[in-house]
Amino acid sequence: MAAVAKIVVTGGSGRLGRFVIRELLERGYEVLSLDRLPPAEALCPSWLADLRRASDLYEALAGAAGIVHLGAYQAPNLAPDTETFGNNVVSTYNVLKAAADLGVARVVVGSSIAAYGFLYAPRFWTPEYLPLDEDHPCRPQDPYGLSKLVGEEVARSFAASRPMSIASLRLAGVNFDPTFRSFPERWKNPEKRRNGFWTYIDARDAAEACRLALEADFTGHEIFNAAAPTSAMPEPTDDLVRRFLPDLPRIKEGFSGNWSGLDSSKAEKILGLRCRHLWQNYLDAAGRQK
Repeated sequence: MAAVAKIVVTGGSGRLGRFVIRELLERGYEVLSLDRLPPAEALCPSWLADLRRASDLYEALAGAAGIVHLGAYQAPNLAPDTETFGNNVVSTYNVLKAAADLGVARVVVGSSIAAYGFLYAPRFWTPEYLPLDEDHPCRPQDPYGLSKLVGEEVARSFAASRPMSIASLRLAGVNFDPTFRSFPERWKNPEKRRNGFWTYIDARDAAEACRLALEADFTGHEIFNAAAPTSAMPEPTDDLVRRFLPDLPRIKEGFSGNWSGLDSSKAEKILGLRCRHLWQNYLDAAGRQK
């Protein structure tokens, strides 16, 4: 993809959207931000748009080489369940439909670890194995996780009939604190983080993952996990599993230490993702700043 290519970022006024915009601008891309809210800072041209209205998208995507779709409710309980599900699914469909109609060949869809169904499950169920890879069954019970899984199916449908490259990034919980000072507080209650299997990704690495997915050489629809290779906890993950997931059938071979509950090896191999912003680079095991 040419460095002068135009990229549209939906949800560009959001926290992750701003990181993605900066990442793209630093790499020489022309960026247009779409959001229902005005940006807190003027990083690039920004249009107010409601992604549920398809007409807003066609003008914005004219001449675009790619789109990073982050415009969505970011969790359940931020709006009524029907609003969360409906907004996220319709917005994703409209983005992909406009991209397909206009010949925008590269799309990145911000999915989530919630698509597996554990993170916000009203009734927790034990995974078949850890760390989770893209082949693990998905059974979301909440409107947010379900909307992400349906969004992936929408992407698969468009990629099956059009010459498109669509990456669905299953992002772990995004860390927006560049100093990681909040992490020692998390360490006090590891059980609270069980449903996410102690995963995270720094916003800077998540933004890079979005750019790499735009630039990667593949066709069709692919799902990629995106998480730091180590967990958000200082103790060995095997110990956490024994304490909080005693019924887990198995741990995949080749993982030791404080391994992440999300296996991102596919993104590492195909996208070239290498998460560089790990809490171990900023804190010691006692939580002191380095």
